[in-house]
Amino acid sequence: MIYNVPVEARRNRLIADLRGLAEFLERHPEVPVPRYGSVRMSVYPLYDTDATTEAEAIIEVARIATLLGVPLRVEHGHHVARADFGTVCYEAILITQAARDRRAAQDSYRDNISTDPPVGA
Repeated sequence: MIYNVPVEARRNRLIADLRGLAEFLERHPEVPVPRYGSVRMSVYPLYDTDATTEAEAIIEVARIATLLGVPLRVEHGHHVARADFGTVCYEAILITQAARDRRAAQDSYRDNISTDPPVGA
């Protein structure tokens, strides 16, 4: 991992590493690749950009959607900008704290629910 490195250097390294992976796969056809689904690169604005608040991160996802030329999808507290490049996709995601809290509340009951019939029924 690269930490405390200027953005441009990280960006150049990522691009070079992606090219390296593509070249490796070309030279080694015996190495399997995903049969179904896509390869995904996910960006999380609170960690991968200069956004420091949830509101800034939401604005950043909207900005990325504009740069990608895709609509911003907002559903149940998930803000997503996603562009597909064939079997490869780039996405920026922000899940609000309220959405994470709702999910945690729903999951808090998980261990108390059983679909098995009661013993002796």
